Amino acid sequence: LGKHDIGHDQMVKLMIGRMLKEREKASEAARAPGAVALAAKAIRTPAYPGRPVDLDVRRGEILGLAGLVGSGRTELARVFFGIDSKLGGALELDGKPLALASAADAVAHGIFLVPEDRKLTGILLDLSIAQNISLPNLPAHARRSLVSSSAETATAEKQKKDLGIKAPSVQTRTGTLSGGNQQKVVLGKWLAMNPKVMILDEPTRGIDIGAKAEIYGLMRALADAGVAVLMISSDMEEVIGVSDRIAVMHEGQISGILDKDRFSQENVLLLAVGKQPK
Repeated sequence: LGKHDIGHDQMVKLMIGRMLKEREKASEAARAPGAVALAAKAIRTPAYPGRPVDLDVRRGEILGLAGLVGSGRTELARVFFGIDSKLGGALELDGKPLALASAADAVAHGIFLVPEDRKLTGILLDLSIAQNISLPNLPAHARRSLVSSSAETATAEKQKKDLGIKAPSVQTRTGTLSGGNQQKVVLGKWLAMNPKVMILDEPTRGIDIGAKAEIYGLMRALADAGVAVLMISSDMEEVIGVSDRIAVMHEGQISGILDKDRFSQENVLLLAVGKQPK
């Protein structure tokens, strides 16, 4: 295609498609889903109290969670992270009953959430990169009950290097970073704590194509390391291109789960409106 024949949207589509095909080819042979890490059994959320949800997230996989706006995806994630209390059903982590009274309980069990609105609930914009990364795990950075700036800086420097956070230093105010680098800070605070289950709600919303590629790579690296990754996304190409399986929600329930050989936009859309694929 000539430069006058391709628009921004088409360019992004081509770049993402090529990148995902290359990554898929490189990692497909080594990847196999592991045991169930997080299991939801007849979970009822405050948003849809009469619509129980059954869902398993396996170690070593990226499970895409698709659906229309208002289908209950974010509400389910909030229950998994302990923000909202379930109204019924049971959660299990590695086959054992899991009781979550708060987000702190989820964090203590290695269940982490990258929220839909990073600026509102994912980071504190006025704090530095180092402060944001250390915030969920202050005891690990404390010396005699006081936060050690050297320990805080060391952890942040490692995440800055590993994630490729572009900033003059880890003391840079997080609010001055680009959207993609802010998202890496959100990821960095959890990666420093060895996640078992990582939930990402619209992980690439509002970031550029280069940062998207890096976020996809980080999710795949997590899955390859045995982490159970649950990715909520409204981007159809992203869901199909990144996921190992796709669960689709409709009006608060899982309407179907697709394995790779059934991935298509048509199948996802049919399930999203409550119909079954042919």
